[in-house]
Amino acid sequence: MDAPLRNRRAARGFSLVELLVAIVLAVIVLGAMVPLFVHVLKRTSADELRVDATNIAQDRIEQTRLLAWADITSTNLNTTSTTFGDGRFGPTYTLVGESRPYSITYVVDPPASDSAPQKHITVNVSRPGPDGFVTTADTIIQNPAAGESTSTEAEPTNLSMTVWFDNWAYVKSPGVVIVRVQTNVTPNVTTTPAPGYQMPSAGHQELTWSGLTGGPNYTYRITCHSSKATYPLNAPPFRLWSNGRLKFDTYPGGD
Repeated sequence: MDAPLRNRRAARGFSLVELLVAIVLAVIVLGAMVPLFVHVLKRTSADELRVDATNIAQDRIEQTRLLAWADITSTNLNTTSTTFGDGRFGPTYTLVGESRPYSITYVVDPPASDSAPQKHITVNVSRPGPDGFVTTADTIIQNPAAGESTSTEAEPTNLSMTVWFDNWAYVKSPGVVIVRVQTNVTPNVTTTPAPGYQMPSAGHQELTWSGLTGGPNYTYRITCHSSKATYPLNAPPFRLWSNGRLKFDTYPGGD
């Protein structure tokens, strides 16, 4: 074959048959990889759901720790009422931006006893459906009354309470405040630990009160005012035995 003929064929490029063969091969290769992509996406989605369920379970454990001892019962935690614990408990929870709720069950052992030395709380968060699973978190809460029977036991001091938010920008004036009630004197003494009301801001999204006294003789309550809530979000009264941390949903049911 002479050089001019080879040059003419080279300039002509791929033939239609060659192009069709290349397209068919590409479709076969990509088609073989589609199941792999689908599997990876499903696995990633499932992992995200499990992480969310774990966070929900741990959050419910922390919320339970803030309840008064007598209120920690299976009946209360599994209630559908929106009045107990400001509606932070109950059998279901739907994350913001999702439509499928998580199912939540609480097991308290013993289920209802104010005299027990401790209570074992188990929180089960499940996802119904074909991709269903169950995530469990548990804790043991000591009866604070046990500390009252030991006169030599010192009250924990210099404790701190930190408040954080789903969306700090929705906190409105006057902001967030913690109130302390000393219950071993008559009448009870109510004080507002410094610095009183606080407002979160960019770079200051967590609020902390320090130098708090714990033990059975001091009860605390935290109030958070939100521009997106229909009422102030009040945490139920609780006693401090160690440093605490509390989350507020400042836009319930919103995004």
